[in-house]
Amino acid sequence: MLTVDTVMTDAAAAAEFQIMDQELGSGGYGKVVHAIHTATGQRVAAKLIPLSRMKRQAVEKEVRLMGMLKDCPYIVGLRGLSEDARTYVIYMDLAEHGELFSRVIDKGSLQEHEAQPWFLQLMLAVQHMHALGVVHRDLKLENILLDAQDLCKVCDFGLAHEYARSAKEPAKFELTLLREVCGSKSYCAPEVLEGRGYDGFPTDLWSCGICLFAMLAGFFPLDEATGSDWRFSRVKMAAEAGMSACHTIYGFYDRPCDLSNEARDLIDGMLRISPTERLTVAQVLDSPWLKQAAMPQAGYGVAGVYDQRPVYRGAADQMSMDEVQKLLAADGALPVRPVYRGGATGKDGPAPALCKQNGMSRLREGA
Repeated sequence: MLTVDTVMTDAAAAAEFQIMDQELGSGGYGKVVHAIHTATGQRVAAKLIPLSRMKRQAVEKEVRLMGMLKDCPYIVGLRGLSEDARTYVIYMDLAEHGELFSRVIDKGSLQEHEAQPWFLQLMLAVQHMHALGVVHRDLKLENILLDAQDLCKVCDFGLAHEYARSAKEPAKFELTLLREVCGSKSYCAPEVLEGRGYDGFPTDLWSCGICLFAMLAGFFPLDEATGSDWRFSRVKMAAEAGMSACHTIYGFYDRPCDLSNEARDLIDGMLRISPTERLTVAQVLDSPWLKQAAMPQAGYGVAGVYDQRPVYRGAADQMSMDEVQKLLAADGALPVRPVYRGGATGKDGPAPALCKQNGMSRLREGA
């Protein structure tokens, strides 16, 4: 029998919730559907995991970690679980507004003031996880949900790892090397894909950096952080020369980097190749770019202070940079580059388009 403190289990949960047919999403684990709390009529989400696809131990670990992390408002809440002969069911809070991925796709990309509150909430969720010794290992835009108030809810802890506390220093953790190559390809840190062992904490920061770049640019900075992606090889060379990763990536597609200096520095810090040089959660939260972010009120996506700088869509494709700068100057705008929307294509091919990715998990021999 699956058990977790303060959570309804098995027969009690099955009786309390009615599973509906409406599907909310699916992945390698199974699917998520609507469910109804029969006593109150409240809608929740039910994650259906076929017993043939996931071992009991893995499900129990995911449930236990969700129970551990339940006090963070930016992590999806656990409501109960049950199982029958063929399926595990995990009942969770419903995120009515869907995935952050879909919001980014619908808009093409986000303005910085739009992305700041969501990214702040993501980092507060990661701070909570890491403080308890939990690394997510599959942070991506699809695993960041939005509730009815448009607040972030990090979900899917199926690939997460919990470090044991140090016997000598209980405030610290035993940082054993992880060897499982897991996560989603475009979000994975280079040390994970190398398969030679890695510290899990910096890998979450790399994934967060990919999330922020994708939110602001509308495309992935890399297809994958390995030598098989020509972009990564050039980013490594640029990093060794002390150049900005963001500027280098935008340069592949003959696009000016329209990010603010603060956003660029933050992303560059999270995408440092060496995990020991990568920004920590505390450093990200203390960054100038996030210090500008205010915690949102309900519906902040349609309210608040908006950037009044001009945004050029499409028309700028037919203009030289001199013409664009003259237009900006005539408009009285700040001396910044215009924002370009749409496909980024360079002489070596297009930028990696934003697309949904299933988490991968494989264990190398001898790990």
